[in-house]
Amino acid sequence: MNIENLMNEDIQFFDVTTYGLNIAEKKGKMEFIPRGDMVICGLEYVAMILNKLSIDFTLYAKDGDFISKDTLVLECVSNAQNLHYAWKISQNLLEYLSGIATYTHHMILNAQKANPLITVATTRKNFPNTKEMMIKAVLAGGGSVHRLGVYDSILIFKQHLIFLEDKQKLEAHFKQLKAKFIEKKVAVEVDTYEEALYFASLGADILQCEKMDFDTLKKCVSLKSQYPHLLLSATGGINVQNSYAYAQCGVDFLVTSSPYHAKPLDIQIKISKQEDNQ
Repeated sequence: MNIENLMNEDIQFFDVTTYGLNIAEKKGKMEFIPRGDMVICGLEYVAMILNKLSIDFTLYAKDGDFISKDTLVLECVSNAQNLHYAWKISQNLLEYLSGIATYTHHMILNAQKANPLITVATTRKNFPNTKEMMIKAVLAGGGSVHRLGVYDSILIFKQHLIFLEDKQKLEAHFKQLKAKFIEKKVAVEVDTYEEALYFASLGADILQCEKMDFDTLKKCVSLKSQYPHLLLSATGGINVQNSYAYAQCGVDFLVTSSPYHAKPLDIQIKISKQEDNQ
């Protein structure tokens, strides 16, 4: 994470207002207080910003902690210039990342009411250049990672299969793929029971069931009795509201990008003047 780039989006050369009011060297204190219950995330990045600005600070929580409303999570002491440099970028990071973490947390709680062992994993469908932060927030909320990128896992889409329209070639290439990457599980996206049965018979390790109705999804899950090694995920339109219903279908994990679109949460910033002898 390039903290300097994040800071420069807001600071650039100097704070015109603080400079113009001639208050830059006044000593102050800044406090971060959530206005609602949340899973906090972003404190690690904020600490980097504060260190960069040589601001003295005390953390009262860590990323992944569940924080009750009106609980002080961070206190900073410095001059007015540095406090204003750190203020908005720190608040933005905490509000956006805590929103993702808290959404993920509630999505998991809902899904686990149906299946205590189910996992919620997020996709690579994040806004560009935010992956590190968004993944950190998902993990803080108790979620998992579906794919970081095309380099870390095997997932066959229809967009791959259009280059292998001949069934014999497809099966030969599938067998070659499994042999070449013997240590990796092979996942295939399917949207019908017939496709699920076919790829299970070829030796797929994971079936990613795309936008299936609940009856079809349950039918695909029944393939586990015939192929005990098989894992199944549900994906496509899964969110905090319907995660319980999808988990009830018996899949092993839910694949989603909905936490990335979570609403930022509200964190109050209190800045107060400090006397020079404090």
